[in-house]
Amino acid sequence: MATHDNGAPPALARYFTYRLNTLNKINDLISQSVYLTKTGLTLAESRCLAAVGAFQKATVNQLALEANLDKSHASRTAQSLVDRGWVEKVSSEADARCVVLSLTPTGRTLWKKVMQQVELRNQALLACLAPDEQEQLLDMFVRMEAHALAQSGEVAPHRLKARRR
Repeated sequence: MATHDNGAPPALARYFTYRLNTLNKINDLISQSVYLTKTGLTLAESRCLAAVGAFQKATVNQLALEANLDKSHASRTAQSLVDRGWVEKVSSEADARCVVLSLTPTGRTLWKKVMQQVELRNQALLACLAPDEQEQLLDMFVRMEAHALAQSGEVAPHRLKARRR
């Protein structure tokens, strides 16, 4: 971390949101490298495959939400996974304008590999904390996410609705 001439951390480093964003960026860089090396997938592809596998049948909107991608990026990434034979896309029975994504048998095999890397990344990131601290941190994040979503009002109503299901 950078410091000022007097050795003190920059003022931004005192803020939780700054630290959280920094941790997110570091984690994304490491995850991108790990996923590419271990699975041959980019970070976005890994997250999309993980989300499709976790939800069995996912729409592009659900995929965007769960993979933390904008809808157009999620759509392009999903199409890439379809083109490579890991995900299949069928019209929704409920809404013909929507498509539902699900894993193919080959995609399920790759999904298991991705999920193994997700587990290892989580273990590596949390390794500096004792087991009880890990549990406390995850509990705090659940509370903070709910609190932030409640504060978001009109900014993220789709996330509120999706998270309450």
